[in-house]
Amino acid sequence: MNLTPLQIIGIILAVNGALTGATAQLTDLFGATVAKDIVSIASLGSAMLGGIITSMSGQAAQIRNVAAMPGVSRVLIDASANQNVAQVAVDPTQPRVGATTPDARVALQTTAKGA
Repeated sequence: MNLTPLQIIGIILAVNGALTGATAQLTDLFGATVAKDIVSIASLGSAMLGGIITSMSGQAAQIRNVAAMPGVSRVLIDASANQNVAQVAVDPTQPRVGATTPDARVALQTTAKGA
């Protein structure tokens, strides 16, 4: 099974959620001090991973992830793309992402610059 980074973070967040909601059970198993430490660490970890997952789940990141998948030969972007997507489409380090047509490429270059 191939898990993506977002799936791995999602699994960790699910475990952290279960831990933060299981204070009573953790207290019975480990005592109040250890349970408090576990819940605090899980809560802090969830907050940090939430920020990471936000940055990893933007449109541009999703396009890069799809382009990197085995079996995907090319991701084509048309002229209606927003600035973030246009930047990926014209990025020379992303050879598997590009414009649908030469005219679209010109439009994407303009959009990528923020004009």
